[in-house]
Amino acid sequence: MSQHDTLVTEYIERMSGAILEARYRPQLAELIRGHSGIYALYKDDTLYYVGLAVDLLRRVDQHQSDHHRGAWNRFSVYLTARDEHLKPLESLLLRVYSPSGNKQSGRLPGASDRKRALAQAMKRRDDSLRAAALGRSSRTPTAPKATSSRAVGTTQSSNREAAFAALPRPLSLQADYKRQAYRATLLRDGTVKLGGAIYPSLSAAAVSIVNRSMNGWWFWKYRNRDGHWVRLVDLGADAG
Repeated sequence: MSQHDTLVTEYIERMSGAILEARYRPQLAELIRGHSGIYALYKDDTLYYVGLAVDLLRRVDQHQSDHHRGAWNRFSVYLTARDEHLKPLESLLLRVYSPSGNKQSGRLPGASDRKRALAQAMKRRDDSLRAAALGRSSRTPTAPKATSSRAVGTTQSSNREAAFAALPRPLSLQADYKRQAYRATLLRDGTVKLGGAIYPSLSAAAVSIVNRSMNGWWFWKYRNRDGHWVRLVDLGADAG
């Protein structure tokens, strides 16, 4: 792996806080002074605080006399090669570990919470299994026409989901992004196979390509009965 591909270039873990006042401080300073990265403070073996710093030694020194004084006695430092990744990395660590000394939870700008989409996919799966067990079709019935815009949107969504459920599986999908064509397969359980990976939803597969939030219904196309590639979001547009 090249230096360009490396995020963390050097690290020292679980040092005693006493080293900052001990005879070996000059040796530590030589290694980390002026270097940026992520640091972690521990109370014995329990993670207490996670932070980022443009000068790791100076920042850890400050925590010996600020409001964190006495709350930690060990620390780790991770020197990073690219400063632009510091904040996302700190936020990720905060979300994973929720240290007691940090007042704020980590934010992940540009990332989408897919728990709701997972719940919807699980419900569709449950509905399909129940329908199969009872010998019924799992297709969603078409909603009645409505006059309000909200009701119309609900009807269109229902029509689309019904048309989507009726599509043959496995189904070939296609997408074009930045002048590159991508091919994927919609499997019987609603997951999407892209390359050698399986994604839980259309949107998850799309996000893996564009690296940002993306509506999979709009991103992916399928070949209709006329042989044309059309977006999945247009499914059921003429129904009802």
